[in-house]
Amino acid sequence: NEEVENMVLPLSYIKPGEQAHVVWLASEAHMKQRLLDLGFAPDESLSCVLKSPRGGMGAYLVRGAVIALRQENANEIFVEI
Repeated sequence: NEEVENMVLPLSYIKPGEQAHVVWLASEAHMKQRLLDLGFAPDESLSCVLKSPRGGMGAYLVRGAVIALRQENANEIFVEI
């Protein structure tokens, strides 16, 4: 079986078209609350829609909305693929 299951990694690592589930947030309290409000909550499903060529930003479909995040924020969201 070539597919790796139940791998947990930062959201910034997933590629356009890949889906994942949020496992936990490693942000400070104020940013954690903002991310939760945007839909990046544990057990939430999401997918990567777009990545910038230089890796500075990513766009993610969560709760029916496309949300753009800076790479440093996406690095604080751990997901399971």
